[in-house]
Amino acid sequence: AEKSERMPLPSTSKSFAAYSSRQESRDHVPALWDHRDRFIILALTLLCAFTRLYRIGRRTGVSWDEAHFGKFGALYINRTFYHDVHPNAAKLLIALSEVLAGHNGTFNFKGEYPPYVNYVFMRMFNAAFGITLAPLAYLTCRQLRMPVGFAAMAGLFVTMDNALCVISRFILLDAPLLAFTAFALTMLACFYRQRRQAFSAGWWRFLLMTGVSLGLVASAKWVGMFAVALVGAYTIYELYEMFCDAHVPVRVYLKHWAARIVALIVIPLSIYMLTFKIHFMVLNRYNNSANFMPMGFQTKLIGNPISQQPYDVETGSAVRLQSHVSGAGYLHSHTHQYPTGSMRQQITGYGYADGNNLWNVQRRIAAEDVDGMRGSAGEAIPGPIGHGDVIALHHNSTNTYLYADTGHEAPVSKQFKEVSAVKADSAEATRRNMLWVVEIVNPEKRMDDGHVHPLGTPLRLRSLLGNCVLMASGDRLDKNWGWGQAEITCSSSPDARTQTGSKYLWTVERHINKAQKSVNLGKFMSSSFLRDFAVLNRQMWLTNNALIPDHDKHNVLESDPLSWPFMIYPMRMVGWDDASIKYLEIGNPLLWWGSAVVCLLFPLQVLYWLVCWRRRCLSWRAGEFRPYIEGAAILWGGWFLHYAPFFAMGRVTYLHHFLPSLYFGILFMTYQVYFATSWYAPRSTRSVLVILSAAVVGVFWWFSPLTFGWDKPIKDLWGMEWVSSWPVYEDKLAL
Repeated sequence: AEKSERMPLPSTSKSFAAYSSRQESRDHVPALWDHRDRFIILALTLLCAFTRLYRIGRRTGVSWDEAHFGKFGALYINRTFYHDVHPNAAKLLIALSEVLAGHNGTFNFKGEYPPYVNYVFMRMFNAAFGITLAPLAYLTCRQLRMPVGFAAMAGLFVTMDNALCVISRFILLDAPLLAFTAFALTMLACFYRQRRQAFSAGWWRFLLMTGVSLGLVASAKWVGMFAVALVGAYTIYELYEMFCDAHVPVRVYLKHWAARIVALIVIPLSIYMLTFKIHFMVLNRYNNSANFMPMGFQTKLIGNPISQQPYDVETGSAVRLQSHVSGAGYLHSHTHQYPTGSMRQQITGYGYADGNNLWNVQRRIAAEDVDGMRGSAGEAIPGPIGHGDVIALHHNSTNTYLYADTGHEAPVSKQFKEVSAVKADSAEATRRNMLWVVEIVNPEKRMDDGHVHPLGTPLRLRSLLGNCVLMASGDRLDKNWGWGQAEITCSSSPDARTQTGSKYLWTVERHINKAQKSVNLGKFMSSSFLRDFAVLNRQMWLTNNALIPDHDKHNVLESDPLSWPFMIYPMRMVGWDDASIKYLEIGNPLLWWGSAVVCLLFPLQVLYWLVCWRRRCLSWRAGEFRPYIEGAAILWGGWFLHYAPFFAMGRVTYLHHFLPSLYFGILFMTYQVYFATSWYAPRSTRSVLVILSAAVVGVFWWFSPLTFGWDKPIKDLWGMEWVSSWPVYEDKLAL
């Protein structure tokens, strides 16, 4: 029978850092492998497996984001490069599931699964990560001093949440993310209980495993960084405690720092980078989604269209100039005019290759003659283009020249000057405004001969007249007249002439010259993993930030973080017609609402205790408060750190973003129920366990048709709309 009396809690008057591996701790770390624990872990695992696997292959079509992540797995099999906003660990696991399932990579994950795609195995493989949540929840609670009954109830709660269940039943990234998040919390809790045996074998084991878990969770999705923040906050707390303890020798304190740097920084970062190394090694075939990557990286991809080109850019060459600013694309012009300023033809940055990106290069002044040059633009001079030469860029499709006009502000970024295009037969085309000084910046070593070559010689183009530098401002033109294309301007700031930042640099990405033979440019190009790693992560960040919601349109999938804790808007995961099998991402209301109330009230609870402490009326027994508050801080801190950051994000958000926070919330709610019961109703422990468990299981069963799939008209499913905003029978927000 479960003991109803309070568990003995140790005194913490002496810093844990003062203990060494040779000293015995009175804060007993429970042995979790006695017969009761083994039985409960097995029972929770089997029960969780049933909820995750029951009728998992019922829907035979590609469902929700399986279209994305299943396709990414197929691209790994095909070894074709792709770009996505998420890191690679979870997607590599999806690819592994497809390999084990015998998929040949030919299915594009649209429509119904064909007979040769074993989608049931793929879903089961993914569900295995969701199954781990229940035993990990039990282990975590046991390490946080909760008795067997309440720890088992926490595992049951995690098992019986409908949202955690349904998200694990499809080929998505969320199940691995949740599993790695739960694993990180378990390892942190185990390390927390070992803190009085510093540098013992167990201490090292759980510290290193905490680092491994952080590497895995951060490599699954970037929201895994919130788990890193939790462990980081706990680590700062530990190190601060040691710093304030005069009993800790400096040598021991520095050893603690070194151990944590290796385990919690070096190991996670190494795992994160390793997933990208594997990503680059596997994906060796070209796709146009690789266009933002460094030129050296692109030339190493099989089937790339840029390696074979003429080598020397010279007068008469047609070039496509690519900005080094991510998303700015190619130097571009079209027949539309600016609505303000000079009202001449627009110059923009366009992200796709077309004829309006081609410019004919004309050398007008040799580098050695620039200083003494006076008068008009002159005529084209044959020969290769070199550093310091003055060129004109003729836009082939509109018969215009690139023109810098320092008399007009840029249309969006007013601190810069306008760049436009002028007709070749106009008076402006004879002025020096259309002349540009070529400045080669940090070329490839094997192309460093002073001449311009495709791919390997980044350029800075400086207007000869105004001394302003051609640049991509990073802003976008108005959609109504500029088609949302990138703004191209000219910076006349004094330091612009020496800048080597990406916004000032251009590369000849495409070179056309029929008078020259093409050569393999790849042999001149170098590639660095660290540079490729940095560029890809920066592009992931930019792409992620570009996923902003359109508030003028209703999207049934999107929701605001403010609505998540109380589950105001559950999400339809698939189509909702009568004949389809319908899944709703709806949680167990008892767990969502209960955890929300407990988590939101906890700061007030702490404030109340602080007031009582100041008034000397706090009723805690000696040595009791600190163990409680440390466990509470870990769980509540995990809930807060996985939830609050979404309010600062400008990107689109979805209900499933809340699930890692919910996991912490469920465990924290159980933690609070345990302590409240032990304080106020110790004789009612068994009743509390039975009543709460039965209620949660009953509610899970009630909503299970929408978790396991409902194939009849939704009107036949009675009593599912407990809140009027829930889109069970109709989408209330649809226009």
